[in-house]
Amino acid sequence: MLIVDLDLSRPATIVSASAALATHRQSGAPFLFLLRDMSPRSQMQANALGAQAILPAETPPSALLDKVGAMLGLLRDSGPETVLQRRFVRASAAFAGLLEAAGSDGPLPVQAINDSVEAINRAADDGNLDTWLDMVWQHDDATYQHCLLVSGLVAAFARKLGFGESDRQLMTTAAVLHDVGKARIPLDILRKPGRLTPAERAVICQHPQIGHDMLVAQGGFAPAVLAAVLSHHEMLDGSGYPHGIGADRIPDPVRMITICDIYAALIERRSYKAPMSPEEAFATLIGMGDKLDRDLLRAFGNVVLSSSVARLGKMTARPAASAAAEDAA
Repeated sequence: MLIVDLDLSRPATIVSASAALATHRQSGAPFLFLLRDMSPRSQMQANALGAQAILPAETPPSALLDKVGAMLGLLRDSGPETVLQRRFVRASAAFAGLLEAAGSDGPLPVQAINDSVEAINRAADDGNLDTWLDMVWQHDDATYQHCLLVSGLVAAFARKLGFGESDRQLMTTAAVLHDVGKARIPLDILRKPGRLTPAERAVICQHPQIGHDMLVAQGGFAPAVLAAVLSHHEMLDGSGYPHGIGADRIPDPVRMITICDIYAALIERRSYKAPMSPEEAFATLIGMGDKLDRDLLRAFGNVVLSSSVARLGKMTARPAASAAAEDAA
């Protein structure tokens, strides 16, 4: 399909566009026109040039992506899966705005963050975590994939624990922002198709502090969100980073996000390793022993793998457990 953004108030532009679009019209490619002037005259000109759909140029990215998906046949008109797809598209679009702003040293877009939180929490209300995960795994960008995956898991976890709406919003906001510091990590490290060297790992381990400092500098973020961004790689036994704090300084919301973060890394499809099955990933979390909160881990099992909960405490540490935190970096 083609998305056309032209000033159709200028006759010369219309003539040029007609010639340029002729071949594509003959091929049957759908045209979506974005108009800066939604007057009847401009819409008539767009239709004459072959528009199948017309939107104002200032249409929000989420609505634009909805329309593109519908025109490509990716989104059906009705049904629960379509609703979930639309929520995923909105969340993904919001993440694009968030990471772009973070990477360019601009202020983080609070409305985009709120939009993504709302979309993810409503998706969790649908209770179809497997479908959400399937959509996430189709995303090309590893950072988007991880953030969307962790956020969906946290939203489902908070809902399962019976959190109220305001607490769910806080938890999901923390999850959405937990890796925002990665937007300022060099891309050759962030997207390296393999395991990191010690020097590269030292760089990427700076992302919690970077993200925390970004949020503090902007202001307006809740203490629970700041704590999650700074401490989601800390372990209860003091072996985590960036500050090696122990259990007495790690609140429950951070512990929840840490569990979701590690689990997400284990089931992700990375170029240098095959994804673990949900059962294998959950067993690996159990094998981490005193690094994670066992009561919360038991509850998390109810979210991702109910049959594994009965085995909690009966599983011994696995060789992969020592690498779990590294995978979650």
